[in-house]
Amino acid sequence: MSRINDQNKDRQARARFSAVLLVIALAAGFQAACSGGSDYNVLLLTLDTTRADHLRCYGNKNVETPALNQLAREGVLFKRAYSQLPMTLPAHTSILSGTYPLYNGVLDNGDYRVPDELLTLPEILKPKGYATAAFISAAVLKKNFNLNQGFDYWNEDDIQPQKEMTALVAERKANATTDAVLKWLEQNYKKRWFLWVHYYDPHMEYNPPEPFLHLYFFDAYSGEIAFMDSQIKRLLTFLDGKKLANKTIVIAIADHGEGMGEHGETTHAVYIYEATQHIPFIIRVPGLKNKNQAFSQVTSQVDVVPTVLDFLSIPVPSQVKGRSLKKLILGQEKDSAQGEAFLESHYPFFHYGWSELYGLVTSRYKYIQAPKPELYDLSNDFLEEKNIAAENQKLAKEYDYKVEELKKSSRSKIALEATKGVELDELTRKQIENLGYTSKVANLDPERAKTKNPKDFAGLLNLLSSMNNDHVSGRYKVLLAKSGKVLESDPEDILALRMKEDALFGMGRYEEAAEWIKKVMALTGESADYYNLLGTCYLKMEKLELARSAFEKSLELDPKKKSSRYFLARILLQTGKGEEALKLVDETKMRETGMGHLFMAAYYMTVPGREGKAEAEFELAIEQTPKSAVAKLEYAQYLVAINRPRKALELIEEAEKTDPSFKSDAKIQELKEDLKKALAKGT
Repeated sequence: MSRINDQNKDRQARARFSAVLLVIALAAGFQAACSGGSDYNVLLLTLDTTRADHLRCYGNKNVETPALNQLAREGVLFKRAYSQLPMTLPAHTSILSGTYPLYNGVLDNGDYRVPDELLTLPEILKPKGYATAAFISAAVLKKNFNLNQGFDYWNEDDIQPQKEMTALVAERKANATTDAVLKWLEQNYKKRWFLWVHYYDPHMEYNPPEPFLHLYFFDAYSGEIAFMDSQIKRLLTFLDGKKLANKTIVIAIADHGEGMGEHGETTHAVYIYEATQHIPFIIRVPGLKNKNQAFSQVTSQVDVVPTVLDFLSIPVPSQVKGRSLKKLILGQEKDSAQGEAFLESHYPFFHYGWSELYGLVTSRYKYIQAPKPELYDLSNDFLEEKNIAAENQKLAKEYDYKVEELKKSSRSKIALEATKGVELDELTRKQIENLGYTSKVANLDPERAKTKNPKDFAGLLNLLSSMNNDHVSGRYKVLLAKSGKVLESDPEDILALRMKEDALFGMGRYEEAAEWIKKVMALTGESADYYNLLGTCYLKMEKLELARSAFEKSLELDPKKKSSRYFLARILLQTGKGEEALKLVDETKMRETGMGHLFMAAYYMTVPGREGKAEAEFELAIEQTPKSAVAKLEYAQYLVAINRPRKALELIEEAEKTDPSFKSDAKIQELKEDLKKALAKGT
């Protein structure tokens, strides 16, 4: 009997043990479903220039965003998420690396390249067996800037100018980007993947396609957001159709917002107020029980990487400055209005010579470190209308100390690499420069800049931003007047100084332009770009020795300055030093570039018996640099020499569309008139 009792006890004990194992297994399974596992896909959606307060899930009832609403219902939403820096390339670098701009060194669009040494999310996931792919919708994120590191597949196809003769950066519409994404997914959805999709549509100029243009005639910016959302819906529908929604972590986050006139800023880049820094941030995790939550904790873009890696049970690299939000999302951590976000803006310094801005957002306050410090109580002043720094000096000093500590702890050796090796094709550089994203200045004085408070110049922002369009459109008289007006208020404004030179040059006033460049360099310091411009002025005046000296100085400051190398080689060729010119071109393996082919065309024209090769080189130059006004003009001059006036005239007129300053060049206009007369005579 005792044996039977013992056997029964054993069976009961085994049953209890099995039940415990079952509970543990179920708990582990639930935990895996909600907290990660190596089988999850990751879909990162970045929403360019998207304000949080322009989404329905963030309370805006005047815009329909069903796809993002769905993600928020099925996931979680962060009510107080922030952009690290209000510019596309720096913000995306922070999102994909979990680091601050001061750490990774990417402080601006155009002149910066993501360092090879910086570890990005795709570089972490790829060795773990993830197929990695990215789809880019704007020129400021092209692979030239090295954010493509770690991606197996990188798609930046069909990025086109938004509007002819404007400074707007080239983009790809959301429907075209989504078409490309779905094509990739059809072929790769069975793999484990990390997919980054960048949508650019809400960036100015606001011009959504129908029916959104009609539906949002009162607010085209919201129409762009609604159109973008409709394309996100296509991606979510695909995931549902392939039963991937329960296997995919989806993150939707903006790179920055839009000023919309608040604090005098129409777009973004200069200030770090809520209009540009407060962004949408939504995460949907498969199997989430604690869904449809809106959290109050202060979060920022650097939190994306540690959160994703935590859900995937992958160690977080030491470089990461953010924190994982996993426990908060799973309900394992109580929500409270805590956390902080570190903000930066370097654009006012690089482009205008004003002070940089840094900021810190906490549970209640925002502090902006500026020549005149700003402190706002966001709990009752979300629009930042009342600066309370003066009456709260102790608190302002505490925040200033925190900002200084963050600046010190964020700086790294990696950052020094971000200004090296930016190689742009002529089309991309023109797109970037037209938007005003290259500083052109070598020796800005940071101490002098610290005395110039960006907020004091708010009245100039619209004038400054409009000058790029005047420049691209060839409205040089207007540009000269506007730059003069800015310089009356701020005689050291970097952009206005440069734009005055461009206006004088564009009007054919080359001698004045040259003198102005020398004055600007005396004020701001020498740079390869300014010496290149000076050399071009001297070329227009046919002062070859002065031009040669200027281009040599440009190359001394920047040996990679292709246009200076090209023009210097042409001067050498013209003065009978062909072999020396050829050596100059070959020093940097420039021969196979567009400018290299252009030089070789000119070189073959000087070599007896090889003149016939010139045309082939001109064609290659045009093929590789289709927007090069110089290539078209020089090809036209060659065609005149071989008596093909019609094609020559067409090329000159095309060149004028790219560079309106040609319309003020007396020699070019004289050549045009001669060609028209020749064609009229039938010769």
